[in-house]
Amino acid sequence: MQKNEEQILSNNSQFIYINMDDSGRLVKGEPNELVFVYGGIFFLSLKEQENFSRQYRSLVDQIKSKYCKSLKNDSNLNNNFCISHYSKTCKYTCPELKSNMLKANDRRRLLNFIKRYDTSVAVVSNHKVKDYIFDSKASKGRFKDYIIKREVKRIVENLISQNRINPNQPVTLILNLDEQTTVSNGYYDLASSIKEELQFGIINYNYDISFPPILSSVSIILKYKNSYYNYPVQAADLLVGEVRHCYYNYLQNNDFETYKKRTNFLNTSIYLP
Repeated sequence: MQKNEEQILSNNSQFIYINMDDSGRLVKGEPNELVFVYGGIFFLSLKEQENFSRQYRSLVDQIKSKYCKSLKNDSNLNNNFCISHYSKTCKYTCPELKSNMLKANDRRRLLNFIKRYDTSVAVVSNHKVKDYIFDSKASKGRFKDYIIKREVKRIVENLISQNRINPNQPVTLILNLDEQTTVSNGYYDLASSIKEELQFGIINYNYDISFPPILSSVSIILKYKNSYYNYPVQAADLLVGEVRHCYYNYLQNNDFETYKKRTNFLNTSIYLP
């Protein structure tokens, strides 16, 4: 489906490609885990996503040799090896460039490139989350699904408000998530739940409130990606790691202006619960 994905799926459909990862853990009472962040980078065409992947990979290739322990231990290799070799067949395992391992100048270089594109985050203050959510893996999985659904809806609302998508024409939303086990004990799976809220709206009888639909027709395609080989998801990891670090500093120092300044490039952001 790679090359002709949009032709195969399209019936005059508009496309949104959302690539997401998380940073931190959903846990209460741990001083180093005050914040959980979910988010990433999104595109309105496969071509734009592929162009991003190609250029981001080129930047990664220029940087990753600094972090490859195998390269440093093999005197027969030089720094050009990490750029020229094919990672899927290489006998060495160069590390994926994660947010928490990068030196400041390398992180800044990659982030400056990511900031050229559309980005979104959901920031969760763990100490505000209801205790029962931490009672089981299923409850936390369901809450993560809720975070993703809220963030996807915010992205779509933002694109509509900017006249970048037409809510009266069909939309195909491709959601690429980092490989993980998503456990939910709700009535619907994540894709169905997103579609229901975007296309049909929801009614909460417990609180006597309703949320109207915002799209006339939407198809949801949910994919799980190995971030080692998927550069938009790698970029999502770097993005949410940076936002989590900034927000953690805000909670510690009560300096919201600095946080706002460092994250003003984000297209959308939501704060939960």
